[in-house]
Amino acid sequence: MIDATVRGRLRAAGEAQAAAMIAFCQRLIRQPSMPGEEGPLARLVQAELERLGYDEVWTDRAGNVIGLLRGTGGGRSLMLNTHLDHVGVGDPATWPHHPFAAVIENDTLYGRGASDIKGALAPQVYTAAVLREAGLRPAGDLYVTAVVLEEVGGLGARVLVEEVRTDAAILGEATGNTVRRGHRGRVGLWVEMAGVAAHASAPERGANPHYAMARFLRGLETLPMVPDATFGGSTVAPTVYTSNNESTNVIPDLARLFLDWRNVPSESPESIEARVRELIAASASDRVSGRVRREERALRTYTGVEERGPVVAPAFELPADHRLVTGARQTLEGLFGRPVEIGVWDFATDGGWLMAAGIETIGFSPCEERYAHTIHDQIALPLLREGLVGYAALALALTAPAEAAVP
Repeated sequence: MIDATVRGRLRAAGEAQAAAMIAFCQRLIRQPSMPGEEGPLARLVQAELERLGYDEVWTDRAGNVIGLLRGTGGGRSLMLNTHLDHVGVGDPATWPHHPFAAVIENDTLYGRGASDIKGALAPQVYTAAVLREAGLRPAGDLYVTAVVLEEVGGLGARVLVEEVRTDAAILGEATGNTVRRGHRGRVGLWVEMAGVAAHASAPERGANPHYAMARFLRGLETLPMVPDATFGGSTVAPTVYTSNNESTNVIPDLARLFLDWRNVPSESPESIEARVRELIAASASDRVSGRVRREERALRTYTGVEERGPVVAPAFELPADHRLVTGARQTLEGLFGRPVEIGVWDFATDGGWLMAAGIETIGFSPCEERYAHTIHDQIALPLLREGLVGYAALALALTAPAEAAVP
């Protein structure tokens, strides 16, 4: 825990650094950074980390940007983690403000990535500036990391943990300055039913795969989901349906259905595939066969690292009484002077990859989930300023040796 004197110093330092941090956040938003095109933003972030005096700053082989502030010694290492990429904007004319103008209006900053996730990247980068302004330094090493390709499968995070393994991590995905301790995973599956093509005037000559897919969908609708006390249970949503035929007078010989499966931590991708195969077998016929395969995507970082493979986001959960969870809540409640909610995310993040690498992970961020991936993408400046001081306080408290208080 940190005492009242330190909290006061952090608040004063946060006020001193807030204007520069907000201006940096605007610069981040004004730089488009679609997946695979994060290079210019990465260089901007690296330059700011160097300007702010991190002890080491570098870019790894995937293009992830890493800044290291060395601790005083004897403490646990901590990673602050966000990503560089954002989703597309669609038609800019539909936005209340241009998606890359970074307009500030009514104490709110607008633009693509404001809530996912540049509104967390800016205060994470400025954490060292607040600590230096307050004359403080964490006991353990503090890493600030901004990874590539989060929005398309997490290749950046998987490369990052080859080089940077900390004791704990704080993920900057949206929490509204509360704490998150896990999320369900995501498994994307293509279900295919293969029949026999024929002229639509003589359907008896063919084997229409749509009927088998209809039986599959009826079975899927009533398929029991795996329950979970924390997350409620797994869910599955059919999202895309296609055939290999565009002619309205031809029975296709292939129908394809995409399943977006959100799995709880106890449910593996392999067990999900097995359940889907069973349902396919019950839906097929002697002339229509089926199969399931994982969603795959070819990825290439702006530095040239390439990968093709399944798109999976692992589920994870830290217990509600885990020291990282309770320590973060106590620190933030003492700093903010109000109760701080502990919850879980509704969406998947890179946190599953960090946990899979043995890095205990929680979430804290000034961003708000309700604005992510929408034309109303925004971040409230009061939350942004508060989040800046929150990251600095967590950097001190969570790197301190066990049972130690920050004087």
